[in-house]
Amino acid sequence: MRRLSFAALAGEDPDDVHRRLAGELFRVFGVDQVHVTRLAQDQTLGRGTEYRPGPAGIPEAASEYVQEYSERYAVGLVMESGVPLVEPDAPSSEIMDPALSERYCAASGVFVPLAFDGEVRAVVALISETPRDFPDGEVQLAWTLADQAAAALAVLELRARMDRRTEQQTALARAASALNARLDLRAVLETLCREADLAVGGDLAGVYLGNAASGGLAVASHGMADPRPWYGYVIKAGEGVGGRVLATGEPAVSNAYKTDTLVPPNEALRDVETAVSVPIRWGGELKGALSVAFHSMRRVDDEDIQSLGAMADLAGVACSNAEAFEQAHEAARRDSLTGLLNHGAVHVRLVEEIARAQRTRDPLCCVLLDLDNFKPVNDGHGHLVGDQILRRVAAALVTEFRAYDAIGRLGGDEFVLVLPDTSEESATAMTKRVQKVVACAGGDVGDLGIELTTSVGVACWQEPLTAGELIDRADRALLVAKRRGRNEAVLAGPETEEELARLEPDRGPTRLLDDLWGMVSRCERPVDVFALLPEFLRRELGVEETILYVPESEASDAGLVAVGSARLRGDPGRRAFRRKRLSISAATVAALAPSAISRPTFAQLRAALGAREPSPGEEVAGSCAAVVAARDGRLHALLLMRSSTTTFPLPALRLADLVVSQAVTALLGQASGASRSAIDALAAAIDARDNYTHDHSEQVVALAIQTARLMNLPDSEVIRVRDGAMLHDVGKVAIPNDILYKPGPLDAGEWETMRRHPVIGEQILRRTPELESIAPIVRHEHERWDGGGYPDGLAGEDIPVASRVILACDAYNAMITARPYRQPMTEEETLAELRRGAGTQFDPGVVEALIRVLARRAKPA
Repeated sequence: MRRLSFAALAGEDPDDVHRRLAGELFRVFGVDQVHVTRLAQDQTLGRGTEYRPGPAGIPEAASEYVQEYSERYAVGLVMESGVPLVEPDAPSSEIMDPALSERYCAASGVFVPLAFDGEVRAVVALISETPRDFPDGEVQLAWTLADQAAAALAVLELRARMDRRTEQQTALARAASALNARLDLRAVLETLCREADLAVGGDLAGVYLGNAASGGLAVASHGMADPRPWYGYVIKAGEGVGGRVLATGEPAVSNAYKTDTLVPPNEALRDVETAVSVPIRWGGELKGALSVAFHSMRRVDDEDIQSLGAMADLAGVACSNAEAFEQAHEAARRDSLTGLLNHGAVHVRLVEEIARAQRTRDPLCCVLLDLDNFKPVNDGHGHLVGDQILRRVAAALVTEFRAYDAIGRLGGDEFVLVLPDTSEESATAMTKRVQKVVACAGGDVGDLGIELTTSVGVACWQEPLTAGELIDRADRALLVAKRRGRNEAVLAGPETEEELARLEPDRGPTRLLDDLWGMVSRCERPVDVFALLPEFLRRELGVEETILYVPESEASDAGLVAVGSARLRGDPGRRAFRRKRLSISAATVAALAPSAISRPTFAQLRAALGAREPSPGEEVAGSCAAVVAARDGRLHALLLMRSSTTTFPLPALRLADLVVSQAVTALLGQASGASRSAIDALAAAIDARDNYTHDHSEQVVALAIQTARLMNLPDSEVIRVRDGAMLHDVGKVAIPNDILYKPGPLDAGEWETMRRHPVIGEQILRRTPELESIAPIVRHEHERWDGGGYPDGLAGEDIPVASRVILACDAYNAMITARPYRQPMTEEETLAELRRGAGTQFDPGVVEALIRVLARRAKPA
């Protein structure tokens, strides 16, 4: 007993105490088995563990089972009486469960209670597989040993209860502050779930809104890896502990969730063993139920129920305020001009329709339409006429579409349609109806002087797109439609993104892409870009953590392997992205190819990606995003990012999407290599056209690079200077021979023709997508610091810095080079000319750097 007393008190948890007790029972009584059946709080069943002797005297848990109680069997009898029971002849016994006796080959047994706090918590059975008598002394000793273990269990429970009480008090204070700070019903309920879950140490929590008549609608949750199947689920009154609360209005507890309740058929509740639920009331009525669930058999005491009830009461007050706020602002959900849903209301409706589509697998489409040439209507006929047209368009849309289609005005002359149960083909066909409706609405007003048309963008929902991501896809399709011309309709897809890139080549942030290509140019191999990309994006986008995966092989079902990762320097926390290998389904690649996605947690992002491996360890705080880079149906890279913000910033997501796409282009040899080869090809064309021009360009390139570096320009800008200098005379390939090779000075007309070569050079470069970033440098290479240059008369810092550098280096090289109609200038003359031109023709800072470069060249080695 002394040995057990010390050993039991050293137990770390109830399972450890039970194992130590079994060890002493084996040592003292030499039985074949020890069973410990932990009793459910409601005493309807127990979870039994079979122990057998193990090596070094440490018992091993051989099996576990669930046992429903029957008053006529041993466990139930001991539970009711609280005293031991002996059965020397198990096979013929009427008090031992025959199924368990046969399963465990029991010949004899003794059952003793393990009780504390005035309640039997478990029944300990000593089983002999051969017939055996257990004298009263042995039975009393076994009972005493069980009491020693019970004392240790009481201490553990007291400690756990004190810890929970502290956490509950902290959570209650935190909840009081957080709940009353919100006026959004959904946010209030999400906060309630989180704080309730933390207060009682649950594994997941959820809120149902409803009553006994309507049942409950699942509207909020916490702790679910993938809550999508949960949202929108309707629980019947009496179904689960939440349904029992809706039916009775009283708290409900179940330690046998899968057997003593009508379990809701919901995947999120599959592993629940214990559950507790309390009512939520406001306005004097039962409004719903707050439920907390555990994945193990857990005792729920009065303090737990009281804490949850107090939180539910606080939430009721907050919900009442939120509901009043919601009702007071119902008018704000409607557009005041057209009566249609406004932007926020459309978004809410789209979230609801996505949840429904996830459950039913029915198609869902989002359509954006923007009226073409609407500004001239307002300008020419006044805003009253414009408003009349908008109202007529809205009324026509309402009558044209189904009652359950959501129709809204996003602002200005832009409208949105949310079309449930609508396929991609049907939505595309509907665009013709939309365009006809708009044309008729314009015609009804009278002669506007222009035909009223509309551009349309269509996006179809598929897993794992969110409402915001679906609208974003439709918006980008609409942008393509507008760029094509008026009265066009475009369906979102991978081709849309490619066309958008062609139609808007300058839409990306120049500095970021310049820095990317500067990094690309310093990599010996294009594949090296992927290793550097995570740190580049982490730094440029200001996120906490990034990792990049690429396929291990070309097989479509191959796994992904990490090639680079980065995190915020000095971050003491754990990494969110710790797996070196990952799997993602081919279907997900197809769904995500046109754009990126984000989720509030990494667990939700993994679920959206269909990643098959479980997430290791605990969740790391922060929202996460994924960028899938795929070309021609093949996955090339998967970028994961984590931000400290609760919602991943959309601008950062768009930039990451753009940069990863560019990096894949470099990998495939469609930009980095092609750009270099394109430059070489054009340089060769210049050489073939005019040997002087090519030799001159090479000399200007070397001088311009040194000058740019001395000015401390970024590496990316130095590369632009290099490429611009190499091609700054590319427009001369279109200048007639009689002008290009004229031995004497050019007359006024010839100079006018020659002055066209920067514009011609720009046009040539813009025809090659990989060289478009160099085109502005070439166009403005002959602009003057004082604004007297050509072709656009730019002045000062409005002129690209690369153009300013090339102009000065170009002028210097021209002055020191002999031409048929003049002799070269001396070094002293050229330096004096450069100084005279500083502040008028040239950028003074460029001239200063160039003269320093020339001085270094003049120094003897």
